[in-house]
Amino acid sequence: MQFLHPWFLWALLFLAIPVIIHLFSFRRFKTVYFSNVKFLKEVKEETASRSKLKHLLVLLSRMLALAFLVAAFAQPFIPSRKAQLSSGIKYVSIYIDNSFSMNGVSAGQSLLDKAKLAAKEIAKGYAADDRFQLLTNDFEGKHQRLVGREEFISMTDEVEPSPSVRNFSEIVKRQKEALSRENSSNKIAYLLSDFQKTTGTFEPDSGMSYNLIPLAADAQANVYIDTCWFIEPVQLLNQPLNLVVKVSNSGEKEVENNRLAFKLNGQTKTMSELKIASGSFILDTLRFTTTQAGWNRAELSVSDFPITYDDNYFIAFNVIEKIKVLSVYDARPNRFLDAMFKEQAEFDFTSVQLTSFQPEMLQENKVVLLDNLKLLPSLLTVSLNTYVSGGGTVVVFPGEKCEQENYNRFLNNLKANSITGFSEQVQDMAGINLQQNVFKDVFEKVPDNMNLPKAKKYYTFSRSAASLEETILLLKDGSSFFSRYPVQAGSLYVSASPLDKDFSELPVHAVFVPMLYKIAVLSINSGSISYFIGDKTRIEVEARKGTGDKAYRIKGDNLEFVPEQFAVGNKMLLGLNEQVRKAGFYKVSIDNAELDEVLALNFDRKESNLQFYTAGELAEKYPQQNVSVVDGARAEVAAVVKELDRGTPLWKLCIILTLLFLACEIALLRFWKV
Repeated sequence: MQFLHPWFLWALLFLAIPVIIHLFSFRRFKTVYFSNVKFLKEVKEETASRSKLKHLLVLLSRMLALAFLVAAFAQPFIPSRKAQLSSGIKYVSIYIDNSFSMNGVSAGQSLLDKAKLAAKEIAKGYAADDRFQLLTNDFEGKHQRLVGREEFISMTDEVEPSPSVRNFSEIVKRQKEALSRENSSNKIAYLLSDFQKTTGTFEPDSGMSYNLIPLAADAQANVYIDTCWFIEPVQLLNQPLNLVVKVSNSGEKEVENNRLAFKLNGQTKTMSELKIASGSFILDTLRFTTTQAGWNRAELSVSDFPITYDDNYFIAFNVIEKIKVLSVYDARPNRFLDAMFKEQAEFDFTSVQLTSFQPEMLQENKVVLLDNLKLLPSLLTVSLNTYVSGGGTVVVFPGEKCEQENYNRFLNNLKANSITGFSEQVQDMAGINLQQNVFKDVFEKVPDNMNLPKAKKYYTFSRSAASLEETILLLKDGSSFFSRYPVQAGSLYVSASPLDKDFSELPVHAVFVPMLYKIAVLSINSGSISYFIGDKTRIEVEARKGTGDKAYRIKGDNLEFVPEQFAVGNKMLLGLNEQVRKAGFYKVSIDNAELDEVLALNFDRKESNLQFYTAGELAEKYPQQNVSVVDGARAEVAAVVKELDRGTPLWKLCIILTLLFLACEIALLRFWKV
């Protein structure tokens, strides 16, 4: 047994007072005259013996009552196995999980309200001079300092639900940083949360004492839109689009008769019925056609309660009217390219002779085809270097008997393999790289004996690991026939032979059309159709030329701010830094000049998965001596925590014993007649 305030034990010296009173009794005796004293001695002896016993019992009751009263002020307790307190000021960090999952309800009260109430009760259990840190998912600057008890309670009342999601490793790191500023062994951390499994685990620090308080909501269902994506890599005007939507049910019951609604640019397009088994999901494909070029806004929604933050999902996508393709030829236009692109409504195809080429033509086109050029002029190569580095796509079909040194200077500047020779040995293609993006998802099934084009006359290339070559078509001798080279934000594709059936069967083979079509489609950087609030991934937008040092801005409803911005090639990377608190659509502008960029921001779906650690699971996961788990379902959370913090308190028992012995004294004096 130990005492919280042992200096009060000096008051036990006052136990000498009743002893002194007992030893030096100043009672005056009165003489009584008897006519017959024959039996006086026997009665006198009997009365004196009973009086002495009574006085001793009264003395003992008084001393015990006083002793237990002193002990009550000293606050004795039986130390807990995990208690780590010493005397002095205590430094306490209390984390309140204010994520959206804490909107769950238990006994008619939200988990967040219960956590705030428990945090205030815990703080009241400490001394007025102890210091406290309040921590939430927002990681606000004011929550990094230690405050007094009353200020802590006031700050707790201000905690509101937040879209921010934190891992527990981040939480305990912040707690450690705040408490490590104080040179004390009394460092105590509390974590009030529903302990979702998606928030991970943490490694307890040996220099701190941890109290985990899991709060559990009543059984509830949560239907939410997890994510969505387009099957088509590029969204083209007046072309059918297929949007795949993943809707999940993390509740304990099957969901029926729920509806998935789809709005496009403010107009409801489709509504579909949902039936989802418990703990499962469905994929629903929405088919529609958009007639609006440029940025389109779409909103998906379901109906659910009480967790409603994830019932809506916003997406923004850029619809391309046509993909602009430029072909630069030497003597005459290539009939295979004309047949490929001129007949397709998705493309705006232009052919220009090399002598008529102008560098500004590159900026208007997404794909540039170099067709059968024997020589690459410096004006062309310099322009192409800038173009492809900035995100453009260049496809090279070298000319017959081309100037190899001239070509190699261009290829080497873009870190591509060099031309080493020319071969007329006929070879079959050994295979197609189906993992490369050009042919990925093109074929549903590839037969083992697939007929591939033959190469009749072709250039040979060096092999260098530094070139980052991605082989797309491979010859049987292991050399590459058609390859891609990533060049900063752009792509360079190089063919081993001219685009002529006298050199290879590629222009008349079935793989030619889907290959060039996919290359053109991949030249469009559609970007992400949505982003999560709080995600540290930077948002990529098109950099605007001529803007100088002007700042990019993000605008929404009642919100405008300047994000972090980094220029990379012809792209601008924007960092939100958790400045957005509301899901929806946001515009990108440059110093109040409107741009056509639209961002769709959604709340993170980590909180939607209703899988939580129970108190028993947490106790098994954290068996360390300095970690205690308190079942948040218990009514007196603060009392239980105090017991874990200080051990089993005995001061109430001391008060009861004090009153008991005072009652014994009164009873002896009143009812024991001598």
